[in-house]
Amino acid sequence: MTRLLLVRHGETVDNVNKIMQGQTHGRLTLNGIEQAHELGRQLRGEHIDVFLSSDLARAVETLEIIKKETHPQTPPVREGSEMPLGGSGSQSEEVSTPLPNGRGRGVGLLPSERGEGVGLLPSESGQEVGLLLRERDWGSFTGRYIPDLQNEVWPDDIETLDAMKARARQFLDFVRDNYQGKTVLAVGHGIINKAIQSVYLGKPMNEIQKMANCEVRVLEL
Repeated sequence: MTRLLLVRHGETVDNVNKIMQGQTHGRLTLNGIEQAHELGRQLRGEHIDVFLSSDLARAVETLEIIKKETHPQTPPVREGSEMPLGGSGSQSEEVSTPLPNGRGRGVGLLPSERGEGVGLLPSESGQEVGLLLRERDWGSFTGRYIPDLQNEVWPDDIETLDAMKARARQFLDFVRDNYQGKTVLAVGHGIINKAIQSVYLGKPMNEIQKMANCEVRVLEL
């Protein structure tokens, strides 16, 4: 059985200002940074085999903070750094891989076979996860003040629920296929995390309770 610890990123400036972030990077508030540190401290006793995140900066930063708390010897992300799977040593490293559309980077990490340090997913796998865990694409609504959208007709360029759930299904299949018997922590976003839980539970998305910033939910795959 695989355990998925599904996390929503920490609070952002746009969350506070009620701005539709969508697939923009966003920036954590001081409160959001502390939320991530607190979750990391809570997870120190949890054995985590794999760390994954969306490629958007607010999710990547949340992951880095959580990992800093759970693996305090890990150095910070360095652009373009790589380490092959099964890398050893008392420290761990991350790969930061730019994605084709330039929006961000996918991050994927897992422990070495010796149980020392953290090895990396191949770049293609990290990119795939980063794309699958992105927030919903809100199209023309991106960057708008959310209360102003209440009575507006939705434009055709918003990502559909079916498209989001297809991404969610691909992500769950990816985790099942690659991490059988492991514990995986994945940092995503409010709506895509809803889609993942909707697929997992076989329920409509409107029946899935909204996740708070830095909330974690456990899915047993």
